[in-house]
Parts: sequence; structure tokens; C-alpha cells
Amino acid sequence: MNRRSLLKNLGLGAAATVALPAWAVSWTEKSLPASPALKKADEAMLRQIIDILIPKTDTPGALELGIENFVKAMINTMHTEEEQKFFYNQLAGFDTYVEKKYQYNFDELSPKGRAECLKELEDTEVQKFFNIIKRYTVQGYTGSEWYMIEKAGYQYAPGYGHGCIDA
Repeated sequence: MNRRSLLKNLGLGAAATVALPAWAVSWTEKSLPASPALKKADEAMLRQIIDILIPKTDTPGALELGIENFVKAMINTMHTEEEQKFFYNQLAGFDTYVEKKYQYNFDELSPKGRAECLKELEDTEVQKFFNIIKRYTVQGYTGSEWYMIEKAGYQYAPGYGHGCIDA
């Protein structure tokens, strides 16, 4: 290794040491991409749907793990503006759709009725909208720290070092 590459690597290492903590601290809930089209009523609807998909039992539910933030972040960052508009329009019109079909708002249905309503959605034009929520809810739940450690048996790298053992 010559002096030029040594100085270059030391400089990059020093810059990374300074920049990395600032970058990591900037990832907070408030720094998530905003969803301008999402109203409070729509957000409540999204939370209800997510809660029905993975409810709290003897294990934490999706809402308890904050999966609704993951779903919103994925929609806002991984989809085009056209797909985002489709999603938010479907979410805004979902209560109207349910009211036409069941003569009740989604809020007024029993928990069992809500689950049945969502099960029946899989055969309608709202299926794409529902599949987006379902996919990101499951992805967020199975990727959560709680699930990975408690259910999947994940251990933080590099794991445990067992020195002085027979090979």
C-alpha cells in the first residue's frame, strides 16, 4: 500500500465516522415521508384494517409493533405517484364501499363482521388495494425486531463466541 491510498482511506474513514452517526440519528418517526393525501379518518381506517390482519393475542399485534408506519413508509417510498393516488383513493372510498355493500360503516361492523368483510374483498375490484395493505403488513410484522428475535430465533451478529472448546 502506498502513501496516497493510505491517506485516501484514512480520510474516507474519518469522514464516515463523522457522517454515519448524523445519518443514523436522522431516521426518526418524524422523518418518515409524509403522506399528504392521508386524512385522520383514512389513517384510522388503515389502522383498523391492519389490526384485523394481525390482531393482538398472546403475542403483540401489528399495531403494537407500529406496522402502520411501515405500511405508510413503503407506500410513500416504493410506489409511483399514480399508485399512491390509487391507494389513497381506494382507502378514502373504502368506507363508502362497505356502506353500500353492508348498509353499515366499517366502524359499525362487529370485529367478526370486519374480518368477513375483508375476506370477501379478495374477490372484488378492491383486491389490489387490500393486497397492498396485506403484503406490507405481513412484511413489516415478520421483519420486526420482536418477530425476528422471539419467533424466528434470530441472534444479533456476530452471535456468541464460545472460546476454548474442543473442535
